[in-house]
Amino acid sequence: MKGVRMAILLFAVLLAAAPAAALDRGLAEAQAAFDDGAFGRAALLARKLQTGAGDALASRAEMVRGDFGSTGPARLAHFEAALRDGRHAVAREPDRPEAHLAIAVALGLIARREGSMAAHFKGMATEARDHIDRALALNPDNAWAHAALGGWHLEIAYEGGPLAKVVYGASAEAGIAAYERALALDPANMSIAWQYAFQLAGFGSRERVARASELIGGIVARRPRTALETLLRDAALELKQALDRHDMAAASRIVALRLGRAESRDPPSAATRKR
Repeated sequence: MKGVRMAILLFAVLLAAAPAAALDRGLAEAQAAFDDGAFGRAALLARKLQTGAGDALASRAEMVRGDFGSTGPARLAHFEAALRDGRHAVAREPDRPEAHLAIAVALGLIARREGSMAAHFKGMATEARDHIDRALALNPDNAWAHAALGGWHLEIAYEGGPLAKVVYGASAEAGIAAYERALALDPANMSIAWQYAFQLAGFGSRERVARASELIGGIVARRPRTALETLLRDAALELKQALDRHDMAAASRIVALRLGRAESRDPPSAATRKR
């Protein structure tokens, strides 16, 4: 009788473990598709898992599809899909930092496309900051969370100028500090370095362009390990060539395109670049 009870118990344990193992395999398969550059397939596979981790990965895949594979309305559609996936991730696992970051980053991408005023009245910046703060509260040493905070500050400072600090408490200095913290936590993270460099280059000032050039040089010198890293390296090389020849008009256009902004600004004047 004891042996029968043990057999039943073992069988129950195996049944309980099987779905978890299947989910792990499913997430690994979706991540493999992402790393191979099959971003659409990665999003589909990740969503099928119906988990916070899966939805967060699907959100990231949609962001990459929008950033590097689409233009115009299709680009915005991918960013909106990324936001939906992020919201699903938070609904399933509210204590997962990546889920909150998926919402925050997707909101930032959509805000860039819609323009600063539309984003302001829709409360996108405030909502994004709330999710970043939640991610940092859950994991204070999360490099992605610090990078998201850096991106939040730099984007609002770029769009809002002096009013950014008054309305949102955002500043370029705080953004730079957050990004530098992110890189200190994860020095090999090409995605963080890339986003930081492109946002810095958009300001056009001499000091910030110099730091952007340093980061871009490091990215170009690396050997890509995934399809995304290859995309990042190719885009970085394009910006590096513009910066090397001091063509700030071209650099401004490249930054606007790669960051998904609604339109490029005029290049900074010579006086601005000296600051």
